[in-house]
Amino acid sequence: MIVLGICAVVIVVFAITAAMSDKVREAVISSKIYKKGFAVHMNLFSRIHNNAVRKHKEDIFEKLKSSVESVGGGDILEIGAGTGANFEFFPEGSSIIALEPNPHMVPYLRENAEKFPHVQLKNIVPGFAENMDGIPDASVAAVVCTMTLCSVSDVKATLAEIKRVLKPGGYFYFLEHVADEPETWRNSFQRRFDNQWKYLGDGCSCSRETWTHLDNAGFSTVSYRKFDLKELTVLCYLIRPHLAGHAIK
Repeated sequence: MIVLGICAVVIVVFAITAAMSDKVREAVISSKIYKKGFAVHMNLFSRIHNNAVRKHKEDIFEKLKSSVESVGGGDILEIGAGTGANFEFFPEGSSIIALEPNPHMVPYLRENAEKFPHVQLKNIVPGFAENMDGIPDASVAAVVCTMTLCSVSDVKATLAEIKRVLKPGGYFYFLEHVADEPETWRNSFQRRFDNQWKYLGDGCSCSRETWTHLDNAGFSTVSYRKFDLKELTVLCYLIRPHLAGHAIK
């Protein structure tokens, strides 16, 4: 029922946004009612995505504890924490600072923090990843970012901020949906429908080549793998291509 409901919403949104002017679309996506509705949508979609990507998240998050210890311990910053979909995967005793720009996500974020008490939600910082002035330089042991780099307005600035707030030797873990390989049908569809997708996903791009930004961000080490998340429903065909890995400051 959840999948059918989301499918209906997707069809309606695509139909409406296709008929809108860019100016009207921007007004809609910036509205309070849209932001609130998107939080409800993400609370549902995060469950579907977690079920599909569970093994990949477990592989990433199991390394977090040793990564944090390698720089003397400390807090983990999650960028675009959303509804708290990652809390169940964090290692026991993790101290989390959650950066989230949408205030309507916060009730779900707190709910998941209570649901998974092995994690300490130290603080919720309202703000955007492109300018994390509320986070001091070299202050966090690790940064986690899942399904967020697709939505930031400036990937280069976001990665620069991640480097800034990480302790020397700190790890940045990421899992993102990305553009498919060039010259594929899906890549063509991603580019064709990217504009509509942004209004379905609060600025999310389904055609972003995130790996190129990671390769050029100036981290001492960057390691990632690409994979096709076939476990996602056909509704999510455009965002099945994924990228997961880590970078070290």
